[in-house]
Amino acid sequence: MDGTERVLRMLPAGGVLSLIQSDLESNGELFSLLVLRRLLERGETVFLFLYEPFRVFENNATTVGLNVRESLGKNLHIFDAFGSVYHLPREEDGIHQLSGYLDDSVFIIKLREWAVKTLESREWRNLWIFTDTSTGVCKLFRRPYLVYRMIWAMRELLLDSADTRGTVLTLSEQECPEISDLAYVTSDVVIETHVVNGRRVGIVTKGANEGEVLELFGGD
Repeated sequence: MDGTERVLRMLPAGGVLSLIQSDLESNGELFSLLVLRRLLERGETVFLFLYEPFRVFENNATTVGLNVRESLGKNLHIFDAFGSVYHLPREEDGIHQLSGYLDDSVFIIKLREWAVKTLESREWRNLWIFTDTSTGVCKLFRRPYLVYRMIWAMRELLLDSADTRGTVLTLSEQECPEISDLAYVTSDVVIETHVVNGRRVGIVTKGANEGEVLELFGGD
């Protein structure tokens, strides 16, 4: 069993997993994209909240063998927070954005309105919520902690309105430590990625498997 399957099996049904990149050299964010690839290959429906440029996300996904466009608009749907804030429209099917003026407060109001409309547009089954990467909130908003708390509250709306299988949050601790603290508290499982003796590993720091160490790329 590879690392992505081991990680996904740790998560209780409907639970929250945080993948926190503690060492930049550990490539924890790339491992999270391997998890995303595994979900899409299994035919799961993923709604991804994107806080970085779409091109960056697409290029990073390519490095782990994930062709985003093959799934986009099918079982991959993206809310493009970065493109919304910087008014970079994208016309691809499966990419959702907000338009018009957006400050921290207006963003939250419009996001909620969009979420309600989107959830009512179809029946969402076996839905996974994914972020890439949550710490991008610190680059987009003046009050990132407040915005992230409000975004987090949106998850409750998703849980009430859709058949949600799980949530996977990806973060880089150095870039936005206050968001990492919130994610840790609200998660059922936390895996911190490190480089230990030259090996890129994930260490389970919260959950039933606490203390377990797994190879991020390769290994058993």
